[in-house]
Amino acid sequence: MSMVSNYSSVPMIASSGQPLSASEKVDHWFTCEPSAQTAAALAKTWRQFWQKQSKMALEAAAEGMNQSIDGILKRVDQLDLHRRLSPRMVARLAALMDAMSNEDGYGAYDSLQAWISDKPEQWYLDECLLESVATQDWEGPLLREIRGTQVAGVAGLEVFPLLEEDLSPYRAALKQALDLIQQVDPDMHSEIQTHVGMVKLFNGRGIEGLSTPKAFGAIWLNAPGHEKALAWFLEHLVHECSHLHLNAMMAFDPLLKNPNEINRSPIRPDPRPMFQVLHATFVLSRNKRVHERLHVQFPELHLGEALQEFKTQYAAGLAVLKEFMKPTNGGQKLLDSLMSQAGD
Repeated sequence: MSMVSNYSSVPMIASSGQPLSASEKVDHWFTCEPSAQTAAALAKTWRQFWQKQSKMALEAAAEGMNQSIDGILKRVDQLDLHRRLSPRMVARLAALMDAMSNEDGYGAYDSLQAWISDKPEQWYLDECLLESVATQDWEGPLLREIRGTQVAGVAGLEVFPLLEEDLSPYRAALKQALDLIQQVDPDMHSEIQTHVGMVKLFNGRGIEGLSTPKAFGAIWLNAPGHEKALAWFLEHLVHECSHLHLNAMMAFDPLLKNPNEINRSPIRPDPRPMFQVLHATFVLSRNKRVHERLHVQFPELHLGEALQEFKTQYAAGLAVLKEFMKPTNGGQKLLDSLMSQAGD
């Protein structure tokens, strides 16, 4: 496993840093147990959150520029909350908010033009796409941010496009992984289908996979060799989808009162902020769950060694949370759920 297993953070769309109210929020959201119903409800409410934030940002931009953008505002108002939003649209909002925050007038104008130019059918992703990084215009700012990230003990992150014309072997492995997950854990499969609309592959070092609330719905994965692709997708689909799910949860409840307190990480060798420890432990609980089921039903996949590593790392992360986590009410419910998995 690479020294950097994922790139994730607390939600970056909301600028206030305060928990958001949600009329549909219910206590059973705060669990590590995958649930098709919970994922669907949380995703719909998150889209409502994106819609509200988009209207606020667009109205502020229009006022600052003294421009009429009624057309794009109308399209935001008419958002189909039952369809999976494309990462493209989440990235559009993030780019506009970044430009306004940095008082970058040209950047704000350019972001608005890109948003206005998006066709209505590009706002949604009803099928999961697999492609190389650097194929979409909205990826540029995110790739620059990722490539510029400094990580202790790593000699710079490298993220290169694949430069391959035929990605069909990866698409076949992705489909097989999804089929296997559906057989052993239908709820986890439903959550992946709900949250993950795009798998972006890259070549590089220092990082295995990443997801970010700035492009919610996309996951970036370091491309393995074709012979290792199935095992890779079995692990990282669950891993990165779980980051997305937890980030959506944290848009409505911060879960932690001490998110930036530094402590030991269950995955990384260097200490990490508590919100990253929570993220790591949460995704490990899901990797452990799915791999246990896969190992029992499909021993020929030889997932025993990976499963044992997940169990060890999960126990380490849970120990840190139990000792040092200062939870909100929702965070306590999530911690209780994580603790209930310890004996499994």
